[in-house]
Amino acid sequence: MTAVAYRPLRKLLSHQVRWVTVLTVGAALYAAVLTALLGTGDILYVPSLLLLGAAIVPVTVVTFVGLQGRGLSVAQVAAVAALGGVLAIVIAGPLEYTAAREFGSLPTWIVGLVEEAAKLAVPAVILLWRKRSPLDGVILGVAVGGCFAMLETMGYGFVALLQSGGSLEGVTELLAVRSVFEPGGHAAWTGLAAAALFAVRGSRRRWLGWLRFFAVFAGVVWLHATWDSLGTERAYLTLSAVSFGLLMAATWWLHRTRSGPESPPPAAPWAVREALADYVGVTGPGR
Repeated sequence: MTAVAYRPLRKLLSHQVRWVTVLTVGAALYAAVLTALLGTGDILYVPSLLLLGAAIVPVTVVTFVGLQGRGLSVAQVAAVAALGGVLAIVIAGPLEYTAAREFGSLPTWIVGLVEEAAKLAVPAVILLWRKRSPLDGVILGVAVGGCFAMLETMGYGFVALLQSGGSLEGVTELLAVRSVFEPGGHAAWTGLAAAALFAVRGSRRRWLGWLRFFAVFAGVVWLHATWDSLGTERAYLTLSAVSFGLLMAATWWLHRTRSGPESPPPAAPWAVREALADYVGVTGPGR
């Protein structure tokens, strides 16, 4: 009885140790690279500084949410994060450039719509291929959003380095500020949207599941557009706290209501058509 009673506590402590360890080790590595760069002046350390400074918080957030969902391995989450983040950058950039040319400027709602849709591309393909739980959607969404934010931060850091003539003060400040706000940024928004998308297939009424997804997606786009229209750190901090709070509430609820068998094995290539029909809610003559 005692062992059973302490099992949830041990699980909680183990979870806390994991994400704290990731954050601590990442911060120590960043400090080591920064010290080496300041001590030697060798610009070869700059890419490592940008990578570590941009990646520490996104990786920590993924670990905090729960790196391993039902049937998700660390390798799978990492692969989806890399593929989804890079493709989202590649898709969103040209679309935003085209919109800026058409409108003469880039409205914040277009930025939010384009980027949030682009970040869902890879999770949507995964859902077509294999049924996943909404909790898996949170984890994969946070991973993709975190990778997207990491790539953005590295780009902004590189631009800041060039504009400052090689000064590190502006770069380190930018990395610190974005690290503070990141938990309630791209990672939270994509995690919420992906969870709602993954919940569609499990909905008893498919139309209601789609309605819920579009409502969540519209809310995420609004949060993103509002973020881009803000101009003060206090406002950023407030919106970041709201977004992260929504992500934590959704994650808590999904953990609380999680039940049922493990995810089925991956569909064979010849079953993709059937998976697509099931995803959109279409039934064939023999089903």
